Amino acid sequence: MGRQPTPDSVWRIEFAKEVIRPYVEQPGIKMIVLSGSPPKGLSDQYSDLDLIVFWDAIDGDWLEAEPLSGIECDRRYFRKMGEADLYLEGYYFGNLKVDFGHSTLADWKDTVDGVLERHEFDADTFDAIAGFRTSLPLVGEELALDWKRRLEEYPDEIRTKVVGQHMRMFVPGYLLNQALKRGDVLAYYDGLCLMFKNMLNILAGLNRVYMSTGEPRWIEYYLGLMPIRPENAWERMRTALESDGETAVEILEELTEDILGLVATHMPEVADRVERIRTMRPQMAVEGTPDRPEMRERTKA
Repeated sequence: MGRQPTPDSVWRIEFAKEVIRPYVEQPGIKMIVLSGSPPKGLSDQYSDLDLIVFWDAIDGDWLEAEPLSGIECDRRYFRKMGEADLYLEGYYFGNLKVDFGHSTLADWKDTVDGVLERHEFDADTFDAIAGFRTSLPLVGEELALDWKRRLEEYPDEIRTKVVGQHMRMFVPGYLLNQALKRGDVLAYYDGLCLMFKNMLNILAGLNRVYMSTGEPRWIEYYLGLMPIRPENAWERMRTALESDGETAVEILEELTEDILGLVATHMPEVADRVERIRTMRPQMAVEGTPDRPEMRERTKA
């Protein structure tokens, strides 16, 4: 049985259904979905609302006239994003921020085709797809479900690229000896977070789960969608981030080996690369050199 949605999620969903009423009858709008934490059941008192509105053709003049002008709220920003047919609105109801993103179905189709057919992606694209897959349709439910069914596909080419691009691990000793012990605390934490982001992306690829670590939130939720994962992965990452350097690096090394093992098991086509990484990392470990080494002429065989 899944976890129950938080009370903050429940009322935000109901609020979203009310706030979109001026948009529902607008010609050209074919689909509206609620993204972010409410559909996941994870909202708290600080959560905002992210509504994505899909049009056949966007009526920029209607948007500029402020669709919610008849409701007591404050629209604090409205802008067109560069040359793209994309608009953003931001309303405030007291402290509750309600964002509307407006896009055309044609642009959305091109984004999805880029991933599924051309195998092109970046963090923003994965973030959009992950958000849509977990969204709650409010308008155009059948159309939204059609798109969700299409996004169940996760091509082998994407899986290979995602895993391959993130199989980059620091060598042993770098974070602790060359960063933390030198007082380069920012480099240490930046490196630790980078390694955990790489691991999460590898796991997402192995499990064919769309997610982005560009803004790494809801990690426990997304790991729950991944049956292929190290035991207690998120708990171990959190412990590392909250621990001293020695403990953190020990956890990091254990997780690194766990994830390399999962890659070798579930993607045997890259098992040779995994073995090279396992061989190379200890050979390139960062160790102290307090004394000058001797320069000796190599003995000829």
